[in-house]
Amino acid sequence: MAKKIFITITCLFIGLAIVFYASQYDKIASLTDTKESTKETVKKEPKKETKEKKLPGKLNDWELLLVNEQHKIKEEPKNLKELPDGHKVDSRIYDSYLSLVEGAKKAGFELTVISAYRSVAEQEAIVERDTEENLYQGVPEDEAKKKAMEYLTVPGLSEHHTGLALDVLDVEWYQEGKMLEEGFGETEAGKWLGENACHYGFVIRYQKGKEKITGINYEPWHIRYVGKENAEYMTKNHLVLEEYVDQLKK
Repeated sequence: MAKKIFITITCLFIGLAIVFYASQYDKIASLTDTKESTKETVKKEPKKETKEKKLPGKLNDWELLLVNEQHKIKEEPKNLKELPDGHKVDSRIYDSYLSLVEGAKKAGFELTVISAYRSVAEQEAIVERDTEENLYQGVPEDEAKKKAMEYLTVPGLSEHHTGLALDVLDVEWYQEGKMLEEGFGETEAGKWLGENACHYGFVIRYQKGKEKITGINYEPWHIRYVGKENAEYMTKNHLVLEEYVDQLKK
């Protein structure tokens, strides 16, 4: 009888031992599976991109010549070419501007040039003319020139000296007796110009909200050639030339 009890107790202990070690094995296996799963998850994580986006332009590109209140033009262009209407531009942008005109025409708009290349001497004459006109209209002498300079730049600091800038309007707007006015930007032609000029290498040089940066009031009619890739990048990122040049410097 004692022998049977001993055998029974022995079997019971063996059974408990088997159950205990089996449960411990399951825990270890579970932990191992978790670690393996974690490793797989880490492996599948995509690598983060660390490359900086390369800008399309270079600081010394001729089409990125910066002329503003801080950068006076050093040399006026000599390679000028007359457009069909007699206005002059840098010969290197001649074809691009005619392509822009053709693109506008296909969209239902006819562009006309109000002003293109102007020498420093011509700019001086325009400032004097507008000042005299203000005086004639009764504007006080100390305010006449100031008023004239609201939409003019100091001779030597105008983009028109570069041959890379033009003032353009829609013929329909022009024939209504309207000139270089902010309202042009709200017309269908003005909107088309703002959205599509970049595809031909031009940007709206003086944008709304950027007056403190450019030093010039909003001019939806003033387009400036900067090259197609630069123009598309600047337009997409809402940059004026000063901001773009600063990015290139960095």
